[in-house]
Amino acid sequence: MTSLLPSSSSSPVTIRVLAASTGVTYRISLHPAELTVASIRNHLAAAVPPNDQILLLGPPYKVPKDTTLQSLEILSSLRLGDKEDEEAMNNGGGGGGLAKDVPTSTQQQLLLVQQQQSDTQSNISQSQQRSLLSATERSGARRLFLFSKQALSENAPEPPPCVLGPMDVTLPTEPSGSSPLTMTQSAIASQPLHQALSAYERQFMLYLCQGRVLADAADLRLQSCKQCVQEQAVMARALRAAVSNLSDHFNGAARTRSEFTSLFQTKTAVHTLILQRFESILSALGNIPLHPSLVAIARGSGRIMESLLDTVPVERERAWAQQCQTSHDRLLTLFSELETAFGGLGTPASREEETRKDLLAEERIQQLSDEVQGAVQGIRDRQAQRLQRLTADHSKVLKIIMDAINAEVEHGKEDEVQNAFTPLRQISNDAKDIVPEMETDEKLMIELTKKVADAKTEAMKRMKTRLREVSVAQSSIQRVLSSVGVLKAALTQQCDNMVHLEHVAELATSYRDFLSELRRRRAYGQAVTSNSMAMMERLAVMRADEVKAREKFLRGPGRHLMPPFFEIFVPTLATPPPLFTPQIPALAEMDTLPDIGVEDIEDAVMHATTEVGGGVSSASSLTAESHQVPQEKVSVSSVATGTDEALPSASASAHNQQEQLIVSAEENVGNEDVIMDPANGADEAERKTLAYENAILRQTLERLGGKPPKAYIEETRMKDAANEEVAALKKELELAKANAKAAEETLMEAKKANEKPSDKISHSSFDVGDVGLFMPTGRGSGGKRTYLAFHTNCPHRYLSTDNIEGSPDFVLGRIVYQEALVAGEAGTAANPYGLHAGTKFWVLTVEVLKS
Repeated sequence: MTSLLPSSSSSPVTIRVLAASTGVTYRISLHPAELTVASIRNHLAAAVPPNDQILLLGPPYKVPKDTTLQSLEILSSLRLGDKEDEEAMNNGGGGGGLAKDVPTSTQQQLLLVQQQQSDTQSNISQSQQRSLLSATERSGARRLFLFSKQALSENAPEPPPCVLGPMDVTLPTEPSGSSPLTMTQSAIASQPLHQALSAYERQFMLYLCQGRVLADAADLRLQSCKQCVQEQAVMARALRAAVSNLSDHFNGAARTRSEFTSLFQTKTAVHTLILQRFESILSALGNIPLHPSLVAIARGSGRIMESLLDTVPVERERAWAQQCQTSHDRLLTLFSELETAFGGLGTPASREEETRKDLLAEERIQQLSDEVQGAVQGIRDRQAQRLQRLTADHSKVLKIIMDAINAEVEHGKEDEVQNAFTPLRQISNDAKDIVPEMETDEKLMIELTKKVADAKTEAMKRMKTRLREVSVAQSSIQRVLSSVGVLKAALTQQCDNMVHLEHVAELATSYRDFLSELRRRRAYGQAVTSNSMAMMERLAVMRADEVKAREKFLRGPGRHLMPPFFEIFVPTLATPPPLFTPQIPALAEMDTLPDIGVEDIEDAVMHATTEVGGGVSSASSLTAESHQVPQEKVSVSSVATGTDEALPSASASAHNQQEQLIVSAEENVGNEDVIMDPANGADEAERKTLAYENAILRQTLERLGGKPPKAYIEETRMKDAANEEVAALKKELELAKANAKAAEETLMEAKKANEKPSDKISHSSFDVGDVGLFMPTGRGSGGKRTYLAFHTNCPHRYLSTDNIEGSPDFVLGRIVYQEALVAGEAGTAANPYGLHAGTKFWVLTVEVLKS
């Protein structure tokens, strides 16, 4: 993790800021508490006004934040960048004052010259091995660059020409300082020979002074050339940072373009389809008649509606569709303009030419660096060697003169002075070309220095142009992204506007589901009413049986009990059972639901008209077959189990009667065993419940794409009203059996042809590996849904909900395990599904495929 600098640290932190337009380096020393972007901007105000400053830190190159600058990781990477640039600056030998001190001996002079030549060759070799701009990002080094908004503007002034000094030097015409000879105003000093020797010394001193000036100028020019090349390298790196930042903006724009294009094309494709087919949709709605019961309701309300089209405000929808078409066309035009704008931003391939030119510019900088490290430094080294020779010659001249004068004075050897002129003339002849050679190299070095300066001038001009191009490109990207935002908002508004037309396009399908919803609701109301009546009848039978049981007890063992049993222990022992009168809430909704009956021919035609795409041909024939009417008689205990939850409220509302039981005079009355006869309404309640569950399965499968059966519809109309629902269920059952048989044969053939497990829904048999469709039955207890397998004559296949999350509307799964069980007593854990005691049922564990 990145840690921040401790606030208590007192050591200053030095930040190096590189100017992009000039390559100048600014070193800013800040206290850790002042290490903020605002502080850096204030320190750079003399170079660029704070409002015009743009700082980029990288790579990756982003505008720095205070937390970024205060990170130890960032500071470490900045120091690493400083180290790399310093090594590149000093690469090739940076010492400017070579051999300015007079060596103590000729041997030391030769060793020094050889060492300098070796260092120069070594530095040139290192320069060739390591280029000035060759450092890659793998080192983790970062740099902080300064850009000027004013320099990026279109009216920015041209950069001033670069001038490197010193351009011209003035050579001395007289030797500087007094003569080092120890001659006085004595007679010896007035001798002509001594004066000639002094003239020789002055001449060599003049050579030495001129050589020192030329050598110092060469040293200064070398340093200025190195600094200039380094500044050009800084500019090249700054251009890399600007191009990298532009590339990040371009890549972000490309991602935005891709995401928005996908969204736009998806939405507009749907809108185009609706707008193009709108008139045909209206025509199709006119061909779909409303159900007769709905037509009758409309006439009873004073309205005339005979088809789905009559429910639509056609003219208003047409006007709205025209407006949507206009805005849709405008959106397509704006999107086309946006695509053109994106195309104008260019591509990586279109920027290859600029990249190639930038690379050539960097190569020129590297060539210039090599030339400075080679030719310019070579001239500087030659000038230093010549200065060393002039210094050595001057020392020799001094020694010869002093030796000759001392010999004449001390030993009277006048010939020594005369003989001194011969080596002096020889040295003078050998040294007379050194200064002219140094002047020649001086002119050559001036040309090279001017070349380096002119190269930076051109680099600054090119930098101005390239940074302007980058700035314009980024501005274009921002404008395009702003256009994307505007177009996205317009697309959102268009989607909201198209919702009204989507209502019309989906009306036929919604009408089909509306009819299914009405059937399901009516089935629910009928099921609730039937179960309530069956419960009341069952309670009445149970109370009558209880009265008989109490009479039997009182006439038998109870007549022998003492009065305390009736008065103290059980005061209600001789009272009749309470009368249950539960208040069943009235289903007022049933009065408002049209009676549309079962699915008829018109509904089937409407379904076929609104069907979009194919489906499983036999799917709809199985929609109402998951529950057939049971052949055996429904047990009263099963009905009672389904209504246990109503008993507490019924008993709570009943009043206790305190009168004594009237005991019959007949001895045989009440002596028979109590037989729990089933209530008369139990069969009807079970049938209504199955019809309700069948309506749920039908509605769910129709939503999944199933088609309603047509073959049984005409026969259904021929049945009487009392048996209409049962006959329809039986007809669907027969059709489902035929389809199931054909499906089984097809499944067997498919299994033989392909060993992979089939994904077809199994409904006539359930084995491990089969795929079953489980629907909620609505008969769960404790708030937990119960799922029954969609089946044909294979009842009591329930889904184990241990691995089922939530309460899905359906579960499609492959059977991995099934357990056969026998239902225990009603209301116990051994009979969780409210079956007859002793009924065999199966609990299936599945691998969920879809829910």
